[in-house]
Parts: sequence; C-alpha cells; structure tokens
Amino acid sequence: MALRATYPDKIIAGLHQSYTLLSEDGPPSGRILVDGKDVPFRLIPLGPPKSAAESTTTTMKYKVTFLLPDDSAGKTLSVQFAAGSSRIEESKPIVQS
Repeated sequence: MALRATYPDKIIAGLHQSYTLLSEDGPPSGRILVDGKDVPFRLIPLGPPKSAAESTTTTMKYKVTFLLPDDSAGKTLSVQFAAGSSRIEESKPIVQS
C-alpha cells in the first residue's frame, strides 16, 4: 500500500466532499475534475494513522476537501492523485441531493 484512498458512499452535488488518503511516499499531488474541468481542493496533512500496524511505518494520512458545484449532478467526478510511483485514478457519478 503506497497510496490508498477512502471515498464517501455518495458524491452529492452542491456539497463539500472529503476523501482520506494514506501515503507511504510523501505528500500526494493531483487533480479533482468534474467532467474534465478542474475543481479547487485543499490537501490537509493529518499525521500518521492511529492504527498500531501502520503507525510504525512512514505512512501519513491526508484529507482532501473540495466543494462540488450545484450544477454538477449527473456529471462525473474524477479523482487523480500520485505519490512516488503510486497512482490513484477513480471516477464516480455525482447525484442530486
């Protein structure tokens, strides 16, 4: 596990969303897109995970937060992050609240 993401069950238009990233290879960098258009986001370092198995490694936890536009329902959210040689690329449908 060099880079892992935890996603919410539903991606809802017009709301703030957040993902949790775990990285062994330093701070991740990436993009969040709605139908190909960049969405501004914040990457917040949270420190090492609290679980005993991972707390002795170089793994660090990060939170990604962003606001989806109100008119994004029915579109596709794409999340692309990389840290070291690991990459995450996920696409999820955006639903109306």
